[in-house]
Amino acid sequence: MLAVAVFSLALAASCVHAQDGPLPIVFTPTFGTLMGGDELVFTAPNITSSGGQVYCRFGVVDQVTVAGVVGPDGLTRCVTPVLYEIGRVPFQVSVDGGSTYSYGANFTAALGMEGVNLVDRDSKWQRPIKSATSPLDLAAWRELIKEQLTLTWDRDSFDSASVNVELWGYKEEGSQASWDFMYSVARQVPNTGTYTFSPESTPDSVYHTGKIRVSGFTQQEGVPNIRALWSNVHALAWQFKELFYQDPVTWSTQRCMAWREAEKDLPNFVPDMPPCPCTLQQALVDTGRFQLDTGCALSLGSTCTYHPGAVHCVRSIAASPDGAGQQCCYAADGRELFTGDTAGGSTPDRGHVFGAPPYRVPPRVPSYSHWIHDVTTFYYCCLWSDNCDVYFELRPTDDCTRYVPPKAGAVFGDPHVITLDGRSYTFNGLGEYTLLQADDIGLRIQVRTAQVSNAQGELVHATACSSFAMREGASDTVEVRLPSARDTEVPQVLVNGEVVRFDTPVITLSGVYVASVVPSNVTVHFQSGVGVEVRSEGGLLTALVLVPPQLKSKTQGLLGSWNDNPDDDFTTPSGDTVPSTADQMTIYNDFGASWAVTSQTSLFVYSAQEEAMYADKHDPDFTPIVNPPALPAESAEGRRMAQICGDNDQCVFDFTATRNEVLAASTRWAHDWYQAVSKDTRKVATCPYVPTPEHGSKAGGPSYVENGTVTIACNEGYTPHPTRTVTCRRDGTWDGVPGTCVASNATTAAVAGGVIGGVAVLCVVIGLLVWRMRDDKESTRSEDYRDDSKKDSTQET
Repeated sequence: MLAVAVFSLALAASCVHAQDGPLPIVFTPTFGTLMGGDELVFTAPNITSSGGQVYCRFGVVDQVTVAGVVGPDGLTRCVTPVLYEIGRVPFQVSVDGGSTYSYGANFTAALGMEGVNLVDRDSKWQRPIKSATSPLDLAAWRELIKEQLTLTWDRDSFDSASVNVELWGYKEEGSQASWDFMYSVARQVPNTGTYTFSPESTPDSVYHTGKIRVSGFTQQEGVPNIRALWSNVHALAWQFKELFYQDPVTWSTQRCMAWREAEKDLPNFVPDMPPCPCTLQQALVDTGRFQLDTGCALSLGSTCTYHPGAVHCVRSIAASPDGAGQQCCYAADGRELFTGDTAGGSTPDRGHVFGAPPYRVPPRVPSYSHWIHDVTTFYYCCLWSDNCDVYFELRPTDDCTRYVPPKAGAVFGDPHVITLDGRSYTFNGLGEYTLLQADDIGLRIQVRTAQVSNAQGELVHATACSSFAMREGASDTVEVRLPSARDTEVPQVLVNGEVVRFDTPVITLSGVYVASVVPSNVTVHFQSGVGVEVRSEGGLLTALVLVPPQLKSKTQGLLGSWNDNPDDDFTTPSGDTVPSTADQMTIYNDFGASWAVTSQTSLFVYSAQEEAMYADKHDPDFTPIVNPPALPAESAEGRRMAQICGDNDQCVFDFTATRNEVLAASTRWAHDWYQAVSKDTRKVATCPYVPTPEHGSKAGGPSYVENGTVTIACNEGYTPHPTRTVTCRRDGTWDGVPGTCVASNATTAAVAGGVIGGVAVLCVVIGLLVWRMRDDKESTRSEDYRDDSKKDSTQET
């Protein structure tokens, strides 16, 4: 449930030409925290000789203007304000007192990057009173929160000898979101980089979510837009009124119920949520639409504090039309976990973790709307009281019945391409090409190739992928390239031409997210749901592209026209189709080369050497190896190739073409990776969710996918009826009626009543038959009397 991800990036100084004039502006850093307090240092022609006041303006619709200061060194400094949107924020500078803004650039606002650390935050005053795995222990909780709270920060961030420590609160009222000064925790504290204090209970307020700010000492309190460091956002348990300490369960229950009432006035966002992947395997590979939840991730240790029983959770990358976000959690055996079955189940979020345009309007404010609507409320209902049923009622788990897996395409090795429709071919052109494009969303994914060497270091007539550049619509441009230092497997990542480093697993940018949990792997997530996984293996780059179902019949490029018809995958930009039966050289010349980019469409960044090398986006003089001669199986090289490649045709091709064992091994690995992802993205049959029966439970780990079972366990005195266990069939239906729990004596009475009733009915039927037979007999006798009327009475007797 909780989102505890921290996002940051580091960019070099930016030189951006002005939006409203020809003069450039150079400033650093080009990034900063959403909460402001970062000092931008910049210079530009005439900026110090104009004699006017310098102002810095951020944003477009909700513009915030701060005064700049020209220092004796000739450099101008502006402090970034509190912002309510992530990604690129327009940054303009006026040198004439605000009359005109002649300089323009883009400043990148990122989530996280907190400079104040709250030591032992989760184990002290924000520790849950209870959890799904531990009972209520109020006494122990009270003892813990009596302990002091310690803050730490980088003392060199401030020139002053002392600092102020302040508490700021966040609130949303209607269409307005605001961060407001609450009070000073301490003033004029020695700037030692640490401060310890005893939390005091203060009068109740509208602020239940907030941050601590540390700033250089000033005489005034709560001055906005000054050089400062911020803590991470958190529930303000340590400053709630005394009633919370005396009876936190009642206090929290009241707020949980108030939240439930407030939710009734808000739109129901759940129906428009993106559906969850049905299995853990699908969740791990659908990197276009979902990324790991850093609070519960296999690659980060699967702490899963707030999802007991889960080993991995993912969050939707794109927000719903309402600005909401999906969360999906899974058990070790691959099952999706439902809140109806376990407190560790996944819950959707009214506020997406990354927010949603237009950002500033609640509940679309990045991170903070999520805390107001989904996190602090989780504390109220689940961690500080026993009302999780209320929370789960309003945040139900998605049952994945609407989920459609993405389609995978790949490029690897020499290079070999597997289209989205599954057609395999080799295209070892030398240049830069469109790997995939989708005009409907402005998607462009481009690949650059470079000539490769054999085991002796000699260049051969074969190529491999050396860089991938991509952009979607107006998003930032991301390039992932081979590292400049070939002694490392860590790819180099550039954003808008500038190198970035990963201080944390995820970088949030404009319209795109870049993740690197494992240093040699980089995943680029676009808002459309397209995901690009680039991996460095053996000094080569491999890319796996995952495309969501809404782009079916809308793709072009080397990865083909995805329409489930591999025969038209070799379609050129002009619409001509090269037959799928064509030889490799025809495919190379007529199809592959046609997708060379141009100088105008290229997304790549060029050094002086690369500028000359890729002047021709497709080298017409380069003749690749198309049909390398086979190696004798009994030769030493043939045996070595068999050992490395087995029956993998692409690996065999690369080995025979280059004699490069590392390249061949990388090709086989990449092909196996693609095959595994293709298997994991197949459609899985799912059955409707089975609610927990009254007077019973569901035994074991209920599963709602094909061959999964749900078993009913009834409380003492109750019996499953009519079925104890049901199994999900391939057609998405249960093989029986899921059982309910009925009272055992009621069952006996029902059976006895049924028997008695049956006997009674049988008696009635027999009686009717006897009556009918008797009636028929009497009728016959009457007829006999009429026919024998001449007989005397003595004969009748």
